Amino acid sequence: MRSIIRTVIVVSLFASFLPAQRASVVATSLTAAGPTILKRTIEVSTYRFLRYWPNPSAREPQYNTWSWVPRVSFELLGPVPGGGQWYVDFQTPEGKPWISYKCQTDELQDDVAGKVQTPTSDDDEKKAITQTGLFPFKIRLKNALAGTDTVMFEGKAKVATYIPDQNIPEYKGKREFYVEQDWRLPMGIIWLNPTMDENVPPLSMSIWFKGAKSKLDAFLVHNGRPIATVENSGSSPEGEIKTGVGDPQGTWARHTFTFAKVRGFNKDTSANSYAAMYFLDKNPGDYEVRVLRDGKLARVAKFTVGTDGWPSDNGVAANNKLGGIRKVIGVQVIGDQDKGYNPQSWKTDMMYGNSLAGFSAP
Repeated sequence: MRSIIRTVIVVSLFASFLPAQRASVVATSLTAAGPTILKRTIEVSTYRFLRYWPNPSAREPQYNTWSWVPRVSFELLGPVPGGGQWYVDFQTPEGKPWISYKCQTDELQDDVAGKVQTPTSDDDEKKAITQTGLFPFKIRLKNALAGTDTVMFEGKAKVATYIPDQNIPEYKGKREFYVEQDWRLPMGIIWLNPTMDENVPPLSMSIWFKGAKSKLDAFLVHNGRPIATVENSGSSPEGEIKTGVGDPQGTWARHTFTFAKVRGFNKDTSANSYAAMYFLDKNPGDYEVRVLRDGKLARVAKFTVGTDGWPSDNGVAANNKLGGIRKVIGVQVIGDQDKGYNPQSWKTDMMYGNSLAGFSAP
């Protein structure tokens, strides 16, 4: 039985394609504008095998040794023209070519959302390794029709190991592999959520937590006064990254808190007055989101709201071309509930080695 360790991370760039001649077999012309990878959604993870082949030509594997190969997923906004093909290439820490994935590629129209994942195959077992360290990788979009091969993102995944619970017989003598994710904890994502109501969007914020599941309560505070509360049992995170089996430190989990009664503005033309709502454009200024974890203060995130009702752009999202409407703000990690958390990891590991210009953890 295999276990999959999922890890996240994420990177977005604008790319452009050279204009191409209209082909007689293609119904629509190639677009000059390329897709945008959403950085916050890039996820590099490890896929573990229960045995290890020292080399592909070995007569049999080492049955008592676990090994791994990488997996990657990310979201994007189109366009992706016909003839496009996504590839993800990995190197070893020494810079030697290791493994390359040809991913399923969907043609997308402009601004249409899509998702790309590297395939899972048992054929990768003989390519699996036991090495750890910094693994360089590239996400490429190749287009045979346009004659282009564009590197859309480059990063380095930091892979480490831990010793799983040795009280479990099948874990004895094994090492489990995972991709380091501590850099995510001080990076919060905030936005007005149009998927719930485009004309009267509520305020949403995503925050990461590490360790065992716990009860979470988020409070929106303005001028020292709580404006709204969101209760979250902690049992159903929006995203979850497991370090592996038998891990005493648990997982990284992303929780989104949506303040349903707090709206950015009201552009609705119906008779609904939204009298019970609190509107940010009517109350600009400084705000905080405070999160209690099992009754203890665990997170504080500060931001400013403009007269348009939007959280003010601090330049991090725009200057780093993260894509989409979401903004990045610093989150203060408080207390000791995030077991094993490295508060310095954001300086070296953020976005797989792609630090965000202008970002600083509180």
